[in-house]
Amino acid sequence: MQPSFPAAPVGTEFAQLHAPLSESQAAVEAARCLYCYDAPCTRARPMHIDIPRFIRQILHKDALGAARTILGANTFGGSCARACPVEVLCEGR
Repeated sequence: MQPSFPAAPVGTEFAQLHAPLSESQAAVEAARCLYCYDAPCTRARPMHIDIPRFIRQILHKDALGAARTILGANTFGGSCARACPVEVLCEGR
């Protein structure tokens, strides 16, 4: 027998955990990147997405290029970003 859950208003179960960053907030976060030579953020990705390049594109306000960098390697880039352990891969270094 399947467990039952109380009904929730439509859309609340799939709401964003965090609101998207504004352009200025994204630039501040991008400026924090150390652009490591052997970037753990790139090595840890099964698709080996060039995360430093993506961050550089965000910093230079190239949203289209940043989207191409992520989505060209992985069409599920947004979902993967939510599961990324950045606190271990980068911030924890």
